[in-house]
Amino acid sequence: MTILDALGSAEYRQHITLLATLIKLSYADGQLDEREWEIIQSVALKYGLNDPEGLKFLRKNYQKYSLDTPFSLDERIDQLYQLTRLVFADQKADENELKILRRAIIGLGFPVNKADLIYQTALDLVRSGKSKAEFDEVIRRLL
Repeated sequence: MTILDALGSAEYRQHITLLATLIKLSYADGQLDEREWEIIQSVALKYGLNDPEGLKFLRKNYQKYSLDTPFSLDERIDQLYQLTRLVFADQKADENELKILRRAIIGLGFPVNKADLIYQTALDLVRSGKSKAEFDEVIRRLL
């Protein structure tokens, strides 16, 4: 499915806005490096978006999209995991990347009163190399 075709459905729109947010997060430190781009491409493939031209379009126009709140908790946790993983893709967590991640937690629909705890826990889990399953389990317990 192409990126532009995907804009027609709510579910795929959420995936597109996640990709745009991942790109925004990648550029927060001034550059989008190869490892970050690989993660973005793998997330796109996970959602069935295998259109190189569409990804190039998003890479140039990412600022036109804002994060859509996913309907399901599974999707919110998955998107949080992808965003947090990207923060550490280049082996360092830039201050601007961390600010975007913090805002994204609210944008993903997590409770405002638990946002700081979720933020710190997500960073700790990814930094320590926990699996996606472990990440899911711990974040669910926080809710």
